[in-house]
Amino acid sequence: MSEVSSKFRGRCHKFGDDMEIDTKVMPYKYKVLYPFDAEKLVPHLFEEVTRDFYKKVNPGDFVIAGRNFACGKPHPQGFMAIAALKLVLLCESMLFSGYRGAISSGIVCHRHCVNICALVNDGDMVEMDFATGVFRNITTGASEKYAAIPPDFLAMMMLGGMKPMLKKWREKHYD
Repeated sequence: MSEVSSKFRGRCHKFGDDMEIDTKVMPYKYKVLYPFDAEKLVPHLFEEVTRDFYKKVNPGDFVIAGRNFACGKPHPQGFMAIAALKLVLLCESMLFSGYRGAISSGIVCHRHCVNICALVNDGDMVEMDFATGVFRNITTGASEKYAAIPPDFLAMMMLGGMKPMLKKWREKHYD
């Protein structure tokens, strides 16, 4: 059986600081209208910042954001839409409650990529190895070394989040 790679490569979609979860990531009204319907949430992801964002991305693309990503109350709908689009997330900082929500949703992400926004432009091709913490901007040649993601967190992300991880654990211990 082959091992799953911890290295991802995709196009960068750059956002700034203070991307509040209930406005800039996913407007609150859609959390009420479509609380757990990722298909209906996807078209509204980042709509207050980038019109038709979901039409501009491909699976494996990177959302790269500045400080304080997903600030505010950690509602899961924005993370559900990011996960449904199979996007990778790198940000300069994010509260642990948001990070926990991202991991639980199955988003492969890193929340301590200090000054990453200075290394990228919107549209650049980038690469991140989450097991080693090595980031490379393929377009410009810039690179940086961040902390590696802890193996247990990375395993959960790679499995698709909390539910698949718990299912695998249950099968291992009780089936």
